[in-house]
Amino acid sequence: MPILKTYTKAHYDRYYASGAWKEETFTGCLAEAVKKHPKKIALVQGDRRVSYAELDELVRRFAAALYEMGIRPEEIVSVQLPNSIELAVVILALVRIGAVYNPLNPGYRKHEVDQIVGLLRPRAVICPREYKGFAYTELHDQAAYQVDSIEFRICVGEPPTPQWVSFEQVLAAGAKALDQHKFPPEIPDPDNVLLLGTTSGTTGNPKIYIHTAQTQLQEAKGVNRLLGVTGEAVFLAMAPMTHRGALMFGFFTSIVAGATLVLADAYDPAKVLHLFEKEKITHFMAIPTQVIDLLALYEKERRGVSSLRLAVMSGAPVGEALVQRFTKAWPHCVPVTGYGMSEVGYCTLTRPGDPKEKLCTSGKPALGMEIEIRDEEGRPLPSGQTGEIHIRGPLVCAGYYANQKATDEAIDRNGWLASGDLGYLDGEGYLHPVGRLKHVIIRGGLKIHAEEIEFILSQHPAVAAAAVVPVPDERLGEKVCACVMTRGGDFSLEEMRAFFEKKGVAKFQWPELIKIFEDFPRNPVGKIDRRAIKEAAAKG
Repeated sequence: MPILKTYTKAHYDRYYASGAWKEETFTGCLAEAVKKHPKKIALVQGDRRVSYAELDELVRRFAAALYEMGIRPEEIVSVQLPNSIELAVVILALVRIGAVYNPLNPGYRKHEVDQIVGLLRPRAVICPREYKGFAYTELHDQAAYQVDSIEFRICVGEPPTPQWVSFEQVLAAGAKALDQHKFPPEIPDPDNVLLLGTTSGTTGNPKIYIHTAQTQLQEAKGVNRLLGVTGEAVFLAMAPMTHRGALMFGFFTSIVAGATLVLADAYDPAKVLHLFEKEKITHFMAIPTQVIDLLALYEKERRGVSSLRLAVMSGAPVGEALVQRFTKAWPHCVPVTGYGMSEVGYCTLTRPGDPKEKLCTSGKPALGMEIEIRDEEGRPLPSGQTGEIHIRGPLVCAGYYANQKATDEAIDRNGWLASGDLGYLDGEGYLHPVGRLKHVIIRGGLKIHAEEIEFILSQHPAVAAAAVVPVPDERLGEKVCACVMTRGGDFSLEEMRAFFEKKGVAKFQWPELIKIFEDFPRNPVGKIDRRAIKEAAAKG
């Protein structure tokens, strides 16, 4: 059944007429790269190297096998793989047949997987048999989401049971199908849904944004144009490509440019610096926390990083001290800052050549995008005044899957998306984000939704009430503090974390601090005063 999108005929008419959307596909970009330089290295993972011709062949095989299985356009495949050549092949194979990539972060455990997969009901699930000591096939076998729609289970590694088939077996089946001239469609519709990603967890259904191949391809091409990216670039993917920002700046941008992508399966500062030097990395994307780590290590042990040309820093505010430290350590590398959300991509960016003082902003709107600042009544505000950031343009997602209420609350009838973030535009049109309206904690660039953590805490028998707040942290930006009223007994950090582990909650969401309250401060109408709780937690 086709996935419902919020785009109207007016959207298609306007964006196609303006050239913001085009009859282009990622499959066509890959074909063009193969035609121009078939032997050029497309992907690097450790000692493994795959040329564009080899990548195209792997993609054709995997796509042919999926198509033979019966997976068709806009049917969903949930994928929980770390950064790897296999993940790249899977994504491009899904693109080739017009199916939908539903990324599951490798850090997700039973709590998150049950919610997302249970809601989406995919035709197939793809994961490693084991990765970093964790058995993913067991997770999916034991998950509460078990639904009849899942017909195929594919794992990277030896299948643990007959219910599973290996990645290599799928490739072999695809090669046989190709030999028999059973080809999947070569040019899927660019307006097909390509990506269903999770923007937040909730106490009920998760919010899953809908992106088409159109929004993703045109964002990749637009980012490359703005930043001057060419086929000579060597990207590094250090963040999981199950995260939309890393999927875009790195993977999609490299495919569109016909460049090389080096895959790091996990973030480790020492390994990243080694890859900078060994693979002659030119472009990378990182959250400010990671940049701080990399600079600290580089200042202790200098490495050959003269190949670096451009770094995108996003996911959290970038301060003046970090910009100065960056440009002093790596004067040959241009830092770029930006603002975005999974729902709208990189909607603002600074450009190479912008004044240094503007690098602490989030830049100007990307091609075709509009930014408007509104007050509490929804009225546009002039430059210099702070309000909620609203975004409109051809990169805005097509709403939230199976959640009309959330879609209507986020996107108005004129196509403006309410970000939930506060900011202002300066006189030159640069965006300055200053805070958030929502109860969202950003720990090292990862969004943690306070209400979800509070709901989990409320299930512990020792907890009478809970409020989850951010506490400032120099390296991570924010840490999660659980403020708890107990039912009369003690409640330790160790006990709380053991409870989260038992619940199967991803570790990055576990609170790192705890503060016990006899009673929460309240405002004059009796509601919990989150600001006062936050201040008390910071002092404590």
